[in-house]
Amino acid sequence: MKDQADLSDQAKRTRVSEIRWMALAEILTGTTGLDARAYRAEIETLKRRPLSTEWIEANVMLSFIAQVRPSRTTGYLARLRSRAEQEGRAAEFAEFDRRLRAYIAPKVLTNHAFRDGNFSTEDHGAIWAGVTAHMVTLGTLGYEAFLNSGTLLGVVRDGKLIDHDDDVDLAVLLRAADAEAAAREWTELKGKLREAGALDPEQIDKPQICKLKRIGGVEVDLFPAWQQAGRFYVYPHTHGDLDAADVLPLRPAPHGPFTLPAQPEKMLSVNYGAGWREPDPLFKFPWAEADAKFAPFLERLS
Repeated sequence: MKDQADLSDQAKRTRVSEIRWMALAEILTGTTGLDARAYRAEIETLKRRPLSTEWIEANVMLSFIAQVRPSRTTGYLARLRSRAEQEGRAAEFAEFDRRLRAYIAPKVLTNHAFRDGNFSTEDHGAIWAGVTAHMVTLGTLGYEAFLNSGTLLGVVRDGKLIDHDDDVDLAVLLRAADAEAAAREWTELKGKLREAGALDPEQIDKPQICKLKRIGGVEVDLFPAWQQAGRFYVYPHTHGDLDAADVLPLRPAPHGPFTLPAQPEKMLSVNYGAGWREPDPLFKFPWAEADAKFAPFLERLS
């Protein structure tokens, strides 16, 4: 490893290129024994804004080799794809992406992990049975819940869980009528779910997201939703962007005793943009922007 403190900008660019070539050699051959974690640490010290394509490629390859930082890696891949499309290099990016995925096979990259499989290899019947059990628990506590985010997207667009996805997303309809009341009720509901044994004790608790018990190895995220002055809110994607009438009353889903928003296409457009009908394994949700919008709710959780 080199001491980066006194390197010039040109020397740093040269070092990034060296690391990129070393990472590429490992991706292509799988035989170099590259210490990817060490080189990831080094390349972080070489980061310069704006990020160069070469730096992003090196970072992504090292992350694949070390199988770390899946969410950020997915985001970087999306950025590389966008640049390649703008520069007329879409086929070049597709080959780069193919080689990365071949390197980690049979594992796959999702937004959440480098893991042994995704919904393309899971038993959907068992997953839906688990979702039903969670819905029943929420119902006994007096709450309606509906399919949300990626789970909603899959059911509406594909008629099933999305092949490249790996977790279940639900939203629960709170009785609160503003952000402050929603924060209080959400915290209370999480306490009730904990008492009911419905939370996953092995997952890190986040104030704004409820981690329900896994269904086999599948994570289940529950998010808060409420209506306020005729508008509808679902953390983190819908911040008053829909009329309450776009969501309520909830309507039956085609996969068992679940419910969907009254007009799910409108919520999917808010969550994923106008192109939601086109599958995108590299979709990256803008969490920072969303958290800024929901600041009044989030601040009352801390």
